[in-house]
Amino acid sequence: MTQLALLAATALSAAAAGAAKVKAAKYQRNSYYSQARQAELKGRSDALAYKREGIDILRNVQKTMATANVRAAAGGLAPFVSGESTSLINIASMRGAADEFSIQSDNASLAQSMSQAQADNLRTAGDVGVQMARKNAKIGFVQTMAQAGLMTGFTGNSTLPISRPGYGPVVPT
Repeated sequence: MTQLALLAATALSAAAAGAAKVKAAKYQRNSYYSQARQAELKGRSDALAYKREGIDILRNVQKTMATANVRAAAGGLAPFVSGESTSLINIASMRGAADEFSIQSDNASLAQSMSQAQADNLRTAGDVGVQMARKNAKIGFVQTMAQAGLMTGFTGNSTLPISRPGYGPVVPT
């Protein structure tokens, strides 16, 4: 009977240790989920910064074009006539600004998609950690019980009658 009590205490101890490991893994998962949320927010923030830079580039080109038009008009040139030096300067400015704006838009998209990928990886790491903790808890429980059974000499044979469906009680001999 003491063997059975010792095994029961060992089982409770192993189960409690496994539950503690799973609980710790859940706390770690929550930490990963928080980090994932922070990564998403940082990605959005970075994307907005790139968009702002793109808008600033367009505003600067607009100012440059306005300045070129004003100077042309002040110098006696027709600022809005196609083929004039002012028109060529404005076209070159727009081309460069459009390229820069496109790059900034691409950077914004990349920042957001990369942060989403990082967030997904963090969430997956948290979920896998909990799954592994559950599996390890089960394995640890079985190992502990097997070791305890070997140490106590408990083989699982009982002196109590066991009933099997259709066969009636099994009486030990």
